[in-house]
Amino acid sequence: MRTKKCRLFDMSLRIISILAVVLVSFSRTENVTAQEVQSSFHNVSRRIDSIFPGIGRAGTTVTLATGGMPAITPVRIGIGATQVGFEEIGQALTTEKGELTIDVEVPDWADPSFAHVFIVFDFYFAPIALSSEFFVLGADGNVSREGRIMNDVPECDVPALLTDDGILYALTGDLEEFGPGDRVTVEGKISRTSLCVRDAGIEVTDIGARAELSPS
Repeated sequence: MRTKKCRLFDMSLRIISILAVVLVSFSRTENVTAQEVQSSFHNVSRRIDSIFPGIGRAGTTVTLATGGMPAITPVRIGIGATQVGFEEIGQALTTEKGELTIDVEVPDWADPSFAHVFIVFDFYFAPIALSSEFFVLGADGNVSREGRIMNDVPECDVPALLTDDGILYALTGDLEEFGPGDRVTVEGKISRTSLCVRDAGIEVTDIGARAELSPS
């Protein structure tokens, strides 16, 4: 009987210890409203399984769902772009199967000029998983991107825009006098029916010359 009570007592201590770790982890960051994380994400191979919707304006509620996370672990959810940093917009506790589902809101600072992704961090801001691109729309429903016009892109029947982030967007519409090698800013609507084997293209409604980048 005594042995049984001891075992129950030990088990209770373990449960309390686990809860204490989780509660301390969350309470330690109550006052963290925005934090830019300077880190390289190139080595993060894990991807968030689902983001819905994948396009929207600031204020849009997006549902993230994924598996393959550490089990019963507190995590942070962020959004951002490599040019502007990342902000924490949510916290969650993964399930015992390492699954995660959470609704988050796109912040009002999200800029339609940049390629945004959602990211799962651990509580020390080490990146665990990234989403595919989330397309932030302006008030007119458009996005804008800067880059260089490319031709002869493999598996692409139209010119493409190569951004400074290394992202390719198929370009349809009137490119005016601009051609391969020109550095431009394009504005238009995101097209999911891209003429390239890419996630998306841009239906160009406006295009203009962009100054060359200064050598670093």
